[in-house]
Amino acid sequence: MNSHLLSRSRRHASGLVASVALLGASLALSPLQAADAAALPAKQSDFPPPATVLKDYKQIVSTVDGKSLYKLYRNPKTSHMLAELPRDFANQKHFIALTISSGESYAGLQAGDLYVKWEVFNQKRLALVQPNLETRSTGDDESKNSVKRLFTDRVILDIPILTYQVKGGPIIDLDALLLGKARSFFGSAVSGIQPQLFKAVKHKAFPENIEVAFEVPINDTLKVLHYSIKLIRPNKEYKPRKADERVGYFTTNYRDFGQFKPGTTRTRYINRWHLEKADKSLKLSPPKQPIVFYLEHTTPIRYRRWVADGVLAWNKAFENIGIVNAIEVRYQDAKSGQYMDLDPEDARYNFVRWLNNGIGTAIGPSRVNPETGQILDADILLTDGWIRHWW
Repeated sequence: MNSHLLSRSRRHASGLVASVALLGASLALSPLQAADAAALPAKQSDFPPPATVLKDYKQIVSTVDGKSLYKLYRNPKTSHMLAELPRDFANQKHFIALTISSGESYAGLQAGDLYVKWEVFNQKRLALVQPNLETRSTGDDESKNSVKRLFTDRVILDIPILTYQVKGGPIIDLDALLLGKARSFFGSAVSGIQPQLFKAVKHKAFPENIEVAFEVPINDTLKVLHYSIKLIRPNKEYKPRKADERVGYFTTNYRDFGQFKPGTTRTRYINRWHLEKADKSLKLSPPKQPIVFYLEHTTPIRYRRWVADGVLAWNKAFENIGIVNAIEVRYQDAKSGQYMDLDPEDARYNFVRWLNNGIGTAIGPSRVNPETGQILDADILLTDGWIRHWW
């Protein structure tokens, strides 16, 4: 063999070995690792090192193990906050519950919610996207494909990615998101906001949710904007229930362009709790998980008993479907500290809130999963105005 052919043969063999090694490495990747790699930016060098971005920031730890939905980082000197999204954020749905919790006569009233997902655009920007759920198809594949093409998701806002953690997710400026983009969340309710004058009054990080609140001037009045961001997991045990027009319900609706018969093109699910018997063989059984309401500590002591009795009166109705003690009431108390670590704005908890505003009214809004109608959170507002008017 001449020198030219020998050199060529060696190059071929070297290339073959390299190809086999590369194939072996790719086969060693699990499907999850491969998906993670696809979600990461093409060039890690396009971003500054995470250590540089997080310099002078301390991670906020609210649990013993330090696990949290978003990792929160705070600069102790400036109170500025960053957030690291979960590694598999692209496969998750998040629920954002909004509350103006201070500075208004009806502070504490639910101010809206969003069912969203995060998507990467141009490798360097994150968009908060609201899935299209108002128009769907339960028909054939052709109908589903057409509806998916015509009725697309909505981009609410976008924000730059500061960097990526090597074994984590993208890091973003949380203040720029929640304060700088406050109007994208709260709408005209925050017109006149002065985001440069803020105080971070709450920052908690839990395994499946974060709680963040800012005190900020809005039209010269100091108000607190509270964001409760929660992971939504598919609930296979919950079965949506279609509404009956003969009975009044709050409902979750969508158009179904996979149906053609009159009266079938709109689906209406009733908004209801996921409440089941602990023992289906019993005529009267306690629930697997009760509905728990907490009485806010602002409720006057002299009225707490009566407020609790009013809530518990609903248990009689649930007994008609075979569930006893479906609802429980617990007292939040500032003097003893009982349940004071729970935030009424936290979308995991149901609260009865007492407002001393001189207005005679009561309201009980709830938040639901827009795909199924399952109630996720309910907060009842009672006011002292009823008692004032009575006197």
